[in-house]
Amino acid sequence: MDTDFHFTLLENGLDFVRSSLEHLTAAQGDTDNAGQKRHLKYALIHLCSGVELILKERLRQENWRLVFQNQEEATEEAYETGEFFSVDFKALQNRLGDDCGIDLTSEQKADLKSFRSRRNKVEHFNVIDTLFAMQSSTANMVSFLVDFIDQNFEVDEFEEEEQALLTDIRNNLGSCAAVVQARVALIEPEVKALPSVIRCPSCLQMAMNADGGTVRCLFCFSALDPSDAAEEYVTKVLGYPGRFELEKDGGEWPVRSCPECGHDTFATGVPGRYDSRDFYCFNCGYENSSDQMELCHDCGEYYDHGGEAGGHICPDCFHAKVSKDD
Repeated sequence: MDTDFHFTLLENGLDFVRSSLEHLTAAQGDTDNAGQKRHLKYALIHLCSGVELILKERLRQENWRLVFQNQEEATEEAYETGEFFSVDFKALQNRLGDDCGIDLTSEQKADLKSFRSRRNKVEHFNVIDTLFAMQSSTANMVSFLVDFIDQNFEVDEFEEEEQALLTDIRNNLGSCAAVVQARVALIEPEVKALPSVIRCPSCLQMAMNADGGTVRCLFCFSALDPSDAAEEYVTKVLGYPGRFELEKDGGEWPVRSCPECGHDTFATGVPGRYDSRDFYCFNCGYENSSDQMELCHDCGEYYDHGGEAGGHICPDCFHAKVSKDD
């Protein structure tokens, strides 16, 4: 009997991903609330661990020193024993691009950031989540990971155990994705009947709608306060850091006052067609395209210029000037 306890970095990562999908499947069939919560927790934690390990493995294949946070301290002895601080997640993504030529898209980076944020909340804070949201976000992340492996690894050269793990992951992902697709098809008539929809920051499906101060996702039933919904969309979907961190570094928080309802829930960086930047209010549901909106030079808020761009002043400020002149 082989009593050695040893995982390669890749095998360890793949095993965590398989465990995540197994827990997610178990949660789906568990009628006990406590049992379901436990399965969802480990599905999330194990998937995040798996993603990080597999991305680190790609760095290791390029150069084992890249997995050290401080490469100047990299020694073969520390590498063999594992006694070192490994690269943090931000530096990991940078090194994938700089040293391996693997540039993640802005959407992939936002999805990774959102998923790790969700993991951190599970480990350190109270968290509210749903099975539907976990199924969707997990299927999305595992799908990214399977594509990443196919595109950036020599899969044919995997060890037998690694090949078996990857096969199990693909099979389990198919079952999870099928559940997600079935629910998408089920809610499609309701989604189409809505005047507007936006990507939900919890499940990442295009199924969230805001109307009269109520924000709700038809896919995962996530219901948020409009201000919270705007903030979560900006950080989880668009991938911005928190407002304090962004503004501290000179950035501009992409949430302004809505020209329709006046609430500070108007997201100004919503991806539109042809790489445009569109607008959506998480309080009243007002939306508009970037070519219809202009920033008022007086009050500093956006307004619909009605096809007459170039005035640089909103109707309210214009009327205020006229009244003052009178």
